[in-house]
Amino acid sequence: MASPPTDAPASLWRNPDFLKLWAGQSLSLVGSQFTLLAMPLIAFIMLDASVAEMGVLGALGRLPMVLFFVVGVWVDRMRRRPMLIWTDLVRAAVLTSVPVLFFADLLTLWWLYGVVLVMGVAGVLFEIAYRSYLPALVEPELLGDGNSKLQLSESISRFAGPSLAGLLIAARNAAPVILLVDAASYLVSALTLGAIRKREDPPEQEAGGSMIPAIKAGFAWVMTQPMIRPIAIATAVYSFFDIGVLQTLYIPFVVAEVGVPAAWTGGVLAVGGVGAIIGAWLSVRLMKKYGPGPVMVWSTIIGNSALILVPLAGGPLWAAIGVLGFSQLLVGICTQVFVVNNITVLQSATPREMGGRVIATIWALGLVPAPLGALLAGLIGETFGMRPVVLGAALVGAIVPMIVLWFSPVPKMKEVPTAPVPG
Repeated sequence: MASPPTDAPASLWRNPDFLKLWAGQSLSLVGSQFTLLAMPLIAFIMLDASVAEMGVLGALGRLPMVLFFVVGVWVDRMRRRPMLIWTDLVRAAVLTSVPVLFFADLLTLWWLYGVVLVMGVAGVLFEIAYRSYLPALVEPELLGDGNSKLQLSESISRFAGPSLAGLLIAARNAAPVILLVDAASYLVSALTLGAIRKREDPPEQEAGGSMIPAIKAGFAWVMTQPMIRPIAIATAVYSFFDIGVLQTLYIPFVVAEVGVPAAWTGGVLAVGGVGAIIGAWLSVRLMKKYGPGPVMVWSTIIGNSALILVPLAGGPLWAAIGVLGFSQLLVGICTQVFVVNNITVLQSATPREMGGRVIATIWALGLVPAPLGALLAGLIGETFGMRPVVLGAALVGAIVPMIVLWFSPVPKMKEVPTAPVPG
């Protein structure tokens, strides 16, 4: 193995290529928060989508997650940076179509279905390439710091994006227009990625050959790692009930059942952004002090418990907003702490030649159940009402992952594992 260059930067602030990636992603993440709030409001309020149709919309947005296994093999066989650039450009184009069609009075729910599906496919491609590209730009000892900075940007975006979007959505017909902010952010991200100067090494896995054995190899690696397997199982359960069911119904539930005005929902979500900023700042500090395993377990226990507050929200508007805001604050803190520790462990422990497949496997196990949960949310919510469905999803999605992690070797993981050296 080659020795690291003697002039390697001691800080990510001296790594210009990382700073370009970070800058582009930071702006793009803010734009994505605009879309996260605007898209369901366009469907629910402007296109009069029913609860069942909202479930379909949520399912289609998450359906491309089933491609994770295949995408992981592609990423291991291709250069990451061109893939990142093209997925940014595609997402900018499809988002721009929504306000254009809206003001031409041609926008339909079916077109919106197509937009979220394409966005989902491009997002899957970007996510796997992005996570496996980062170790090529950042020295191993700075990987945790890099993940922390990127998650900090996501956290700030969760605060700034919904707040600004909520103010803009208060204006008539503004929801489709603010999608242009996200489209512009994808264009900026593509430009910053194109400006990265570090040469990307050719893929270590040659293109061609059967894809099935490659997928099996990534899946087998995850399932045979005692520290990784329980995390994958816990996130799969969380994905189905919390990402799939709870998140799909969250905005309709908060607006229709709890009675929070649509323009105020951005403020509620922004409280989670404040928590996420705190969590991203704490993540590496907690990892160094207590070890990644204990930090992941306790962030799961605290954050998942906070989700149970969502279906309990009610009463006077100020009290309901207080409960929802407190829940968002704790979930924001704990999610970012968990994600930074989880990603750093995964990137550090995974052999470089399997990076795309292993990350894809983890993401697939953690996110593929989401579209099934989203579809179920719409179907059951239409029959029994949203509050019972949200309560059931919050309870199961919170408690089961806690049990899986608590009775696994993860609490004993006090150091970040390292990948075996080839040869």
